[in-house]
Amino acid sequence: MDDIVATFSYDIHALRLEYKTTCDALEHWRGGDPTEQEFLIWKKDQLFRSLLQQSYESAEA
Repeated sequence: MDDIVATFSYDIHALRLEYKTTCDALEHWRGGDPTEQEFLIWKKDQLFRSLLQQSYESAEA
């Protein structure tokens, strides 16, 4: 079975909130399935990259 792929479009405010809530979830991690924690770490990295890219692009404008 193929994994389901979803794509989201966020404005900068939603992107910042998504990053914050992901960081909060990692900070308050209570254990459980380690793959969930690995996913949150990956997601945090991807969100941070998106924030950096947006900052770079808005600085060029």
